[in-house]
This record gives sequence, C-alpha cells and structure tokens, in this order.
Amino acid sequence: MSNFPHSVDFKAKQAEFSNYIRDPTAFPCPEDVKPERMQMYRSLFFNNVESFLSSNFPVLRKIFNDNQWQRLTQDFFAHHPSTTPYFSEIPEEFIAYLQNERETIADDYPFMLELAHYEWVEMALSISQEETTATGTQTIADFSQTISLSPLAWPLAYQFPVHKISPDYLPLQAPEQPYYLVVYRDSDDQVNFIELSIMSYFLLHTLQEQQTINIADCLSKILPENSDESLESSAIEAIQQFVNKQIILIR
Repeated sequence: MSNFPHSVDFKAKQAEFSNYIRDPTAFPCPEDVKPERMQMYRSLFFNNVESFLSSNFPVLRKIFNDNQWQRLTQDFFAHHPSTTPYFSEIPEEFIAYLQNERETIADDYPFMLELAHYEWVEMALSISQEETTATGTQTIADFSQTISLSPLAWPLAYQFPVHKISPDYLPLQAPEQPYYLVVYRDSDDQVNFIELSIMSYFLLHTLQEQQTINIADCLSKILPENSDESLESSAIEAIQQFVNKQIILIR
C-alpha cells in the first residue's frame, strides 16, 4: 500500500514541474519548490539539450548568433512534444520540429530545414549499426552481375547547396537547379559526401528503390532508349567508381 498522501495529485505535480522546466516564462514555478532549485533543474535539462543540438548541428549553430540560437533551441525545448527519451534521437526530433512545428520568423534562413537534415544525415550515418555485405568482387565483369546500394550510402536532393553553407555563404534564394549529393560512410568509418550529376543521382536513387538489380536492368532504367555507347560507358564508369568507394555493392 502506498504511503503517499492521497490528497496529492502526482500527475498534476509532474505536469506543473515539467511545464516550468520547459518554459518558465509561460508557467509559474511550483509553490512547494524553491525558485532557485527549480532554476537549477531547468538549467541542467535545457543546457544538456542545447549542448547536444550544438554538437550535432555545428554549421547551423555557427550561422546564428547566441541570441538567435538561444531562441531557436528554447522554442524547440518548450514546444516540441518529444517522443523519445534517448539523447541520440534528439536530432531527429529537432528535424521533426523544424519541419512540422516551427513558425517561420524573420531570423530564419530559408535553407534551415535542409541544412539541419544534411547535418543529421552525417550524424545518423556515423552511428549507424548497418553493415555492408558485399562479395570480394570489386570489378564489373559483365552486365549480369547483381548490384545494390550500400545501406551506408544515402542519395539526397536539396534545393540549397547545403554542403557549401557557412557563416561566409548564406544564400537567401534557392538556385534554379537542385543539388544532388550522396553521403556515405567509408571502410574507415569516415562520413563523406560527393556532389552528383543528375544521372548519378538517378542511378543511386534507382538502386535505393530496387534494393537489388542486375547491371543490365539498371542501365535500361537509367538510360534513355537508343542511347549511344558513350552514354552507356559513362554509366558503367560511374557504377565502377561507386563500387570502388563501396557506395554500390556487387553481390
């Protein structure tokens, strides 16, 4: 049997505590806890989240001044209904907040969501538990060979050149053509990116959707009908280059 007094509504107390922790400007301090203690609790919670976001979104952090970053992270901390207790999943929650909940203000850059997603991809690949299962074959021998996209390679398309953004380069309008990238983790567990042509992106995107496919069928999907030998040779060369980097796996 519980020894706690029945008059205490613990769910209400918990909500009162967490509401103040999230946003002390909108909710009062619990009456039965000293304000300085509540401020200490709040600082511990918020500083942990802010520090984790800063380390996982370093470019995003650099392009904002301290006040802008404080407002952004505080708004996330106060208003996003997080669905996970794990710190490693906070960056994904932050992406969901930017995509679904963030109300655009004058300080926001138009590429903010794309940049955050790009930085999240780098983090996600760096800690991914996926493993490659390629055969020892590293050279294209004939078109009957089966290929697949490495689970540690993600083809991406963005409206902004997120891989170039820095405090010295902050584009306010998207270029006419999108940017295509593949971000991948190599055999040394280093995360890298390559800027892609539209054909290379289409190749990797096709493999992403097909899971496994032989080279002949892959070429028929990515090349126009009656394409000349030079275009086919370029496609084969691109596949081999991706195989060399373990972005494409020969099965």
